[in-house]
Amino acid sequence: MSNYIKKTIKEIEISGIRQVNERANAIDDCIKLTLGELDFNTPLRIKEAAIQAIKNNQTKYTTNYGIDSLRKHIASQYDYDTKNVILTVGTTEGLAVVIKSVVDTIDEVIIPTPGYVGYAPLIHLEGGRVIELDTLKSNHIITRQSLETAYSNHTKALVITSPNNPTGNVLTPEEIKAISDFIIDKDILLISDEIYHDITFTTPFSFANIKALKERLVVLGGFSKSHAMTGFRIGYILADESLINQFIKVHQYTVTSTSTISQYAALEATQFKFNEMLDTLQKRRDYVLERLDAINIPYIKPNGAFYVFYNISDTHMTSEDYCIKLLERYKVALVPGAFFLGNHDTYVRLSYATDMNTLQRALDKIEQFHKDMS
Repeated sequence: MSNYIKKTIKEIEISGIRQVNERANAIDDCIKLTLGELDFNTPLRIKEAAIQAIKNNQTKYTTNYGIDSLRKHIASQYDYDTKNVILTVGTTEGLAVVIKSVVDTIDEVIIPTPGYVGYAPLIHLEGGRVIELDTLKSNHIITRQSLETAYSNHTKALVITSPNNPTGNVLTPEEIKAISDFIIDKDILLISDEIYHDITFTTPFSFANIKALKERLVVLGGFSKSHAMTGFRIGYILADESLINQFIKVHQYTVTSTSTISQYAALEATQFKFNEMLDTLQKRRDYVLERLDAINIPYIKPNGAFYVFYNISDTHMTSEDYCIKLLERYKVALVPGAFFLGNHDTYVRLSYATDMNTLQRALDKIEQFHKDMS
């Protein structure tokens, strides 16, 4: 029956992160530091807004674009207009819509690595080619020179994620300028994945603030991370109207519109910042870094998101072997660096999106693991 499936689908692998998580689920008392999902519950007022939407019979289709009140609020945060926003089924659907609309056969898309696993498969499905820009070769910095090296006459777009997944890295002002100048000079599209925008331990930044980029910019955002709303599946695309008018076609024929109930829940979420979450995450990050320092494990210092990408080269193991041994012997699940875009096999990703007690137990086990190997 697989003869019915097209070749590009067969060539795509199931997400390595999900594979690790499923393996961890089969082990009793396993400490899972794998998925990018917060342990916080969705704030009560957001849940009540969803319940009220149901009671008010706000359960019909909205327009393909989504409800105007939510679109207007999102647009105002970026100094854009309501017409510049499409509400999507999470940022993932927004990304898929943009890639389907933009990437054609022989097109190339530059993506800095280490990078999120979800970008490359979507590009390959459209017949495009991913050009990896290895930031580990330039001290985790994107430079104009590295962008120029990755560029060709087939380059269609650059995908940027800040804060980054898996490193938690946040762009510097120098990087922002280099990227902006490059996009304008080459007249290509910048796809800025800003899903972790509100989980930043420095001053948050959006490329939407740079007016000169407007016609060449797509911003992807959502509420999954900022308000612990992963299950609501509510995100958005922000772009120039000329782009939105094309994206809406793909969105319309893919999902019609996102959940009406989720849209009203997200509208409530726009009324406040989940500051308690950010403060807690920063404390967790600092704790994890202190413990890794004590074990003498190097890492890329994260200034956002809720991940630490740490270096295991001293163990002389592949990242997958390291994670398998840690899982089977010590019941701690991490994600191999080889599973992320760029195949950075001397790193693993630890998600600290869990409570402090769990982190302490996990790091005790990681410390013991390293002691036992020495």
